[in-house]
Amino acid sequence: MTVRLLQLTDCHLFVSPEATIQGICTRERWLSVLAAIAPEQSRAQRLILTGDMTHDDLPETYRVVRETLAGWWPQARFVPGNHDVREGIYEHLHDRIQRVAERVVFSEPVEGWQLIGLDSHLPGQVKGELGGEQLAWLADELSRTANRPTVLFVHHPPVDAPSAWMNAIGLTDRDALWTLLRSHAQVRLICAGHVHHESATLRQGVLVVTTPATGVQFTPESETLVVDDLPWGYRLVELHDDGTFQTRVVRLPLRTVCVPLAPA
Repeated sequence: MTVRLLQLTDCHLFVSPEATIQGICTRERWLSVLAAIAPEQSRAQRLILTGDMTHDDLPETYRVVRETLAGWWPQARFVPGNHDVREGIYEHLHDRIQRVAERVVFSEPVEGWQLIGLDSHLPGQVKGELGGEQLAWLADELSRTANRPTVLFVHHPPVDAPSAWMNAIGLTDRDALWTLLRSHAQVRLICAGHVHHESATLRQGVLVVTTPATGVQFTPESETLVVDDLPWGYRLVELHDDGTFQTRVVRLPLRTVCVPLAPA
């Protein structure tokens, strides 16, 4: 059986449905992605959000996440990004996460594969960190499930970004992660967000991909943050019984006008 996954990332939602970033209504784009993936609901085993669910850093914004994903709730899993607030996740998404100390994680088998979500949120910082305790937990999980091909999900990508300013806000302990992964060859794929653009990097035989935001896109190679006019989107991953996989990004038709939504 092929396992079908959807990765969504960097929604940057607000409590206010009309709020914008750089003139872009993130709630409208989020809802357009949910409408586009609606036909997948009956055949996708998981929908995974890899962080920056909120932009206003308000715990109540996670109620918006939960309400808009109501139809997807059995399949939904979450890990936080730098803009997220763990207290809001604990309150509103508690039944779709696990906790390791204060970290928001998940680890579960889906058919013949293992899916593991990691928490790279570093309070008060834009950069990310996994930390020694979480890495020890990951090592235990990988040892326990060594016979399963594995996908990791994390907000901050554990590879170089194409620009210095992005690298400055990257994953600070990525070398420790790669050292750990040398002993766990079952990890085949790492899906990340944070950089607001699509990329693919092969390291130690592991494919690391980043996924476009559901909202605002960034130009990859620039000296500072520059908003790109590429369409927003999501990632589709297909995991096969033989341990191989396929993945691609799906972008929505480009729209240039933000139509404010009626207040909730």
